[in-house]
Amino acid sequence: MNLLRSITTIASSSVISQLIGALSIWFISHRYGMAEVGIYSLVYSIVLVGAQVCMFASQLLIPRQPDAAQLARNVVFCALQSMVVAVPWAVLTGWIFHLPVWLLYLLSFANAMVLVAENLALREGNYRFLTFQRIMVSVIVIASVLAAPGSGWFYVSWTVLLLLLIAWCIARTFDLRTVRASYFTPGNNLAFFREHRQHLFKVGSAEVLAMVNNNLPIMLVNFWFSALVAGYFSVVMRFCLSPVMIIGNAVRNSIFSKWSMDFRNHTFNYPEYKKIRLLLVVMGVVCTLGILIFYPLVMHLGFSKEWIDSIPSSRYLAPYIFPALAISPLTVVELIFGSHRYFLRIQIEQLAIVLLGFLVVPWLGHSYALALLTYSVLTLIRYMFILLQMNKRAALLSEQMVRI
Repeated sequence: MNLLRSITTIASSSVISQLIGALSIWFISHRYGMAEVGIYSLVYSIVLVGAQVCMFASQLLIPRQPDAAQLARNVVFCALQSMVVAVPWAVLTGWIFHLPVWLLYLLSFANAMVLVAENLALREGNYRFLTFQRIMVSVIVIASVLAAPGSGWFYVSWTVLLLLLIAWCIARTFDLRTVRASYFTPGNNLAFFREHRQHLFKVGSAEVLAMVNNNLPIMLVNFWFSALVAGYFSVVMRFCLSPVMIIGNAVRNSIFSKWSMDFRNHTFNYPEYKKIRLLLVVMGVVCTLGILIFYPLVMHLGFSKEWIDSIPSSRYLAPYIFPALAISPLTVVELIFGSHRYFLRIQIEQLAIVLLGFLVVPWLGHSYALALLTYSVLTLIRYMFILLQMNKRAALLSEQMVRI
């Protein structure tokens, strides 16, 4: 019951934040055009990937730290690492995509600290504050769109407000008095790195690849086709994947928090795993059918032609939607209890699918439709094999706990 309550709480925040995010996309398209939606989505994708590159999964250690001293070392390590790593990331991506380096640096650092703040809340099971934080992150975007006189000022306002918000959130969820000056020394941070290098290399690489896999398609669509086509793709990803993001992230965050506690207590609840698996499969079927039926109807009700032109993309994406909700959250089992090497491998496989669909297919001269369909179908096949592995892992853990 506690797990269901936490899933509901996190899902409610995701519903609100996704609605606000969708409204932000709508305002951007009407104020600046659909092409600006593609540019905004490109910037957003770059800084989300940048946040994961900055963290390299060091934030995922926060819920597992046994005491206040280790937690403080972890938070300091995350902050210093993100400040340093954000520099080459911003320079590289700014040069490739012709975007302001200072903007990419600050937004990458700010989104990295968002991950820290979320895991601090998850560590304590403070789902209400996590809900508030996620809503406010979305509110900042729409407030910046409405208040800024132009697209340039929109990005400035978004950056400043996000930095202020996250600084306040971390101060609320973390006891700053536990931080010692020695935690900032190179020796201390090098020692922390050595203690957790297996996690950082394997899980960190997997988490970065996971974020790359989610955001590289919009970058490559922008590169191969146009900002307008990227705008269509962004609209579909935002609206069609909203149910997936809402339910999937709520379940993922809740079971990550719950199963991290189980990991510390050397337990595993196999019946709970089966119930969650059934819930996800049912919701995956419902969401996929709902999008195929209702997305075209909604677009024709009162949206402009630019939005109606995105309907074919929603159909091509259907094979991707089901496994993204029904199977993807279950990989938390492998992240917490299983093989870090396998967790990394499945992300490498997905990267290969992304490159095949959005790099090789367009390079051969084929259409955007074929590229998206290739990506969706291959992702569905890959997730079916992952589900088999997750079931084996859960059954093995159940047997091990019975023997204990």
